[in-house]
This record gives sequence, C-alpha cells and structure tokens, in this order.
Amino acid sequence: MKRELIVRRLIIPLVVAFILMAPLLGAAVIGEHRYELHHPAYAGHMVAKLLGEEMPDHWDEPAFPVSAQSDVKNILVLGRDAQAGLTDVMILVSMDAEKNSMQLIQLPRDTYANYTSKNYKKINGAYRTLGGTGVTEFFKHHLGVPVDRYVCVDLAVFSELVDALGGVPIHIPADMDYDDPAQSLHIHLNAGDQVLNGQQAQMFVRFRSGYASADLGRMDAQKLFLAALAKQVKATLTLPKAVELASGCFGKLKTNLSLRECIGCVRTMMNLELDAVQMSTLAGQSATPKAGGAWYYIVNRESAQKQLSEAFGKEITFDPERVFTNASCDSYQNIYNAPADRFKTNRQSAQDMLGGALTPTRIS
Repeated sequence: MKRELIVRRLIIPLVVAFILMAPLLGAAVIGEHRYELHHPAYAGHMVAKLLGEEMPDHWDEPAFPVSAQSDVKNILVLGRDAQAGLTDVMILVSMDAEKNSMQLIQLPRDTYANYTSKNYKKINGAYRTLGGTGVTEFFKHHLGVPVDRYVCVDLAVFSELVDALGGVPIHIPADMDYDDPAQSLHIHLNAGDQVLNGQQAQMFVRFRSGYASADLGRMDAQKLFLAALAKQVKATLTLPKAVELASGCFGKLKTNLSLRECIGCVRTMMNLELDAVQMSTLAGQSATPKAGGAWYYIVNRESAQKQLSEAFGKEITFDPERVFTNASCDSYQNIYNAPADRFKTNRQSAQDMLGGALTPTRIS
C-alpha cells in the first residue's frame, strides 16, 4: 500500500515533468489523455520503462484504451496566445530515433492558407477555427507530410518553464527596446551575454520591430532561443526541477499524444546532441495584394516540396490543391510558382546557431 502511495504522489509527477520538457525541443506532452495517469500500476510500468528497469511482475493490462502506436515521429507544435487564440508559434517536428536526430521547420504565422471561407486566411488562425485534430489533418493533407500528433502550449506557460530551469543563457546581439501600451507590451533588454528569466525570455522571443525582416527576424531569434534552451535543458534538468515543472505547468497543455507515445518522444530527446537538431523556416516571401489588404507570407511551392522531402526523408507532394496561394492574386502567384533557386532555406544546427552562424538582421 505504501509503495502504491509513493507511485501516486511522487513517481507520476516525475514522469509528467520529464514529458513537460518536450514542447520546448519539439516533442509533446500529456493533455487529453490524462486518464492514463489515473491508473497507478500503468504509470509505474511506464516509469520503469522510461528508466530502463524491469517491468513489475504484478502489472496487468489496464481496462481502458491505450494507443498501441509508440513510434511517433512527426508532431505539430503550437504556441498559442491565450487572449486572441492565435498560434503565433507553429513548428513542424520530425524525430528519428534510429539516427538520434530532429528536424524543426517553422511555419510563419502570417502564411496564407485557404482553410476557411472567412477573409482572414493567416495560418495562425487555423487552430482556433479547426481545433487541434482538424489543423493536424489540414497540414497532413496539404503539406503532404504524415503528421502524427499535435501539442498546443499557451504562451503564458512559457515564462514558468524558463524560470523553473533557472533561466536561459543567451547572447543578445543588440539592444532591444520597444513599447506598446495598447498591448501592455514593454521590451527592454541590453546587448551582451545574459541569463534571461521567464519574463525576459518572453521579451526576447516577442521582439520584432528592430529586425529588417520584421516577423522573419523574430523567427530567427526564436530559433536561437530554442537552441539555447535545448542546451540549458541538457545541462541543468534534475529531478527537483522536473517536480517543479510538473506542479507549475501540468494541466495547461493540450495534445492528442498518449503517455506511451510521450515516453518514446522523451527517449529520443534524451539521446540528442545539439548538432543533430536542425532548424529552418518554410521557404517563401512576403506579399500584399495590389488592391490593398492584409500582409501575407506566401510559400514557394517548389522550395517547400524540396525542403519537406529532405527533412522527412521521403518524396512528398506539397499542396496538391493549391491552398497556399490565391490564383486571382498575381503577387501571390509570382512567389508561389517561382523557381526554387530564388529562395534559401538556411537550415542550421542548434550547435551552429549558438556558435554565431545565425544572427537576425537588424535595422541599421
């Protein structure tokens, strides 16, 4: 009885804490499948599996549904603004357990996508319109990539995770100063080597006004931060910190991953080196209709198909129904149908980024 009580009160939160680190590196966490944690024998079995120990002899198959799929490789990671419900962070992740490698491809939040009959076609509204399963199916069909699962994290949880890690060391290439009273957004960071706490980390990843390419510059900064975060996780994650993460963040995430699948993701992550984590942004260019209207990011079809095929290790058919362009808009079509050699994907490893290979271009 005492052993079961320990499993309920200590070991289960530790498992959750390990899994809570996953969205920061591109994996996922428990959300909609919390029923699996309510069975202490099953949780104890999965803890033993995670730690490489023998499975308890007394363990029996639980009388509730558990996904049989454990080799999850492709996951859509979404960072959501809780106020507007928009996913301003969208990352497609592919993990290869055999090669101990991970590919992360950013999808710009302003990407044009015909997922709704409404006028607002930016892809960051797809989750709010279609829901988690719907947006996953949308990407699976139109990107031509076998997306297995999704995980959605409210951006408000972001600072809690950073603080629980003791902050994240990063080099800030130039001063960051921006004020927007309407959004209660105030960003003030000095250039140089710093250890950012949760609030400062939010400033760093949200800043965009000082970049020559605005939101694309911010996306480069976010890649830099992910690289620094990955290094910090590998260097500092301990069981007490894992417990702190579990108590502070559990219940604030949504996903369709099962516990069994999460364990597989965590196992892959634990074996990753920074030079095996590759990051890039889906190739394209910004455009505005001649008649006016919203600013959009238009994906280049040929480059995107090549980029995704290389990242996922198989030939894919990108956008068979042309939902990432508007045939009536010449400026969109010119970008969408342009030769691939006009665009650079700039795929770099987390290790190279931390070594100075990627620096967002600032306004002179």
